Parts: sequence; structure tokens; C-alpha cells
Amino acid sequence: MNGRFVLGVLLVLVVIVGAVGIGAYAYNMGVAQGMATSGKIEVPSTGVAPFPNYAPFFYRPFGFGFGFLGCLGPLILFFVFFSLLRLFLWGPRWGWRGMHHRHWDGDIPPMAEEFHRKLHEQQEKKSNAQP
Repeated sequence: MNGRFVLGVLLVLVVIVGAVGIGAYAYNMGVAQGMATSGKIEVPSTGVAPFPNYAPFFYRPFGFGFGFLGCLGPLILFFVFFSLLRLFLWGPRWGWRGMHHRHWDGDIPPMAEEFHRKLHEQQEKKSNAQP
């Protein structure tokens, strides 16, 4: 049992708990909507509308902290969630396993060796041509 398996199980448990929480919240919203439309709940009549909780140092006219781009918050969270899901299920991207870079283990392919040789020849010609 390695660490990725344990993290995968924990991720599945978090997703299940989140789904159950969303389901319970949706059920309670449906019950509240049904009670409100059935007429069993009477709304008390008040002469004055309630004053909103207002503090000048917390006032944000366009949402919480993102200004008029507040709609990007859920989009960013969406991408972060699926990036973490990809990381837990398939591991880190190639070349970054355990903070090590992959290196060439075998001989240099002939095409790469020829290309490297030509580059050095061009560099030598340029350095010899300049006075």
C-alpha cells in the first residue's frame, strides 16, 4: 500500500461526503420551497424593512475580493479540483517524479550527433570569419 493509494481513498471519501452534503442541502431547500408554496408558513408583516449589516471596511460592491471578475472564483476552483484529481490518480507529469529530471540513458541517436556536429562546424566558421 503506497501513499498514492491512501490519498486516492481519502479523495474518494471527501468526494462522497461532499456529495452527501450537497444532497442534504438540496433536500432541505426543496422542503423549504414546498412549505413556502403550500401556504402553511405565514410571513410576519413588519412596518419597517430590516437594516442590512453594514460595515464600511468590509463593503465590497462587486462581491468578495475579485471585483467584477468574481465569477472567475468558481472557475478557478473547478480547474484546481480537477488538476489535483489528475495528480492523485495519475501522478505527477513525466520528468518530475520525485523532483528528479529524466536524463538520457543510452547512446546518442545518430541524427542528433550529426546535428550537433554541424552546429559546431557552423560556429567555428563564424568565429574564423570574424577578424
